[in-house]
Amino acid sequence: MVVNLASARGCKSFTKHMWYRPSLGRKVGAVRFDQAIGRREWPKGVYLFTDADRATSGQRGFMSILWEEMSARPDAFRVLNHPVRHLGRFDLLRSLYEDGTNDFNVHRLNELGDGMRYPVFLRAENQHIGSYTPLLGSQGEVEVWAARLAGNGIDLSSTIAVEFLDTTCDDGLYRKYGAFRVGGRIVPRHLLIGREWEMKVGTNSAGASHRAEEFAYLCENPHAEEVMRVFGKAGLEYGRIDYSLKDGRIQVWEINDNPQINSSINKYWKGRFRRALYFLKGLEAAVDAVGEGIEPGPPVTIDLGGHRVWGALCNP
Repeated sequence: MVVNLASARGCKSFTKHMWYRPSLGRKVGAVRFDQAIGRREWPKGVYLFTDADRATSGQRGFMSILWEEMSARPDAFRVLNHPVRHLGRFDLLRSLYEDGTNDFNVHRLNELGDGMRYPVFLRAENQHIGSYTPLLGSQGEVEVWAARLAGNGIDLSSTIAVEFLDTTCDDGLYRKYGAFRVGGRIVPRHLLIGREWEMKVGTNSAGASHRAEEFAYLCENPHAEEVMRVFGKAGLEYGRIDYSLKDGRIQVWEINDNPQINSSINKYWKGRFRRALYFLKGLEAAVDAVGEGIEPGPPVTIDLGGHRVWGALCNP
């Protein structure tokens, strides 16, 4: 059993379209943050503490207590991701720039100045919706766009400026890699290939050579060691990393702690659905490996106590 603990919006990230892999679908479930509070009976299994960006401070406090209780019962539970002990997007990207992993830096809007390398783009620090802006070539352009975003109700305190890094390959195309960490394993998810600097879908993935390139990535897992190091730096045991390559070195764009596992079947290019099935096979093996040693049995009672829960909700 693997249970995703997430917000109401994020609960379907793991469970959606699981008919693609029925043997895995029978093992997965989700519990919303609000459902978890006050719950006493918990099935044995692997628990993914995700969606920290969408949780309230009180929910994070409660989930931290639940994490501690479950982690003290390794006979019944395996817990991945502490609810608060990990780096968010800004802190991770700044840290990766400072240690030389990334060749680009990230800035808060109150840091605009001579140290910023242009062009940049603006995006949310704690959402996974892509860029708010096109590439901006000067501080003046950043200020104009920031004012426009503020006028549309965007919180500038959680808006960051990310330096653009050109990662086009010799063929003039961008490549964005995605890989999951599940416990001690890295499972490659996809290789998106396209002409746009920001990709959600690989616009050229239908070509035969690109299909073969993506499948080779899924099979060979060539960057597993470096990817695992970055997950360790972030303090996450579960999630998906998105990255590209520059001169043979990985350049990390983000880690999503509650990534969508599958897309609707009509969103897959020719042949990509088969590669999605290949990924799900690896994902199931990784989940099973995390849960090894947990014996089947009745649900376990975890009584956190009313006063303790109240304290977590009010004073996280």
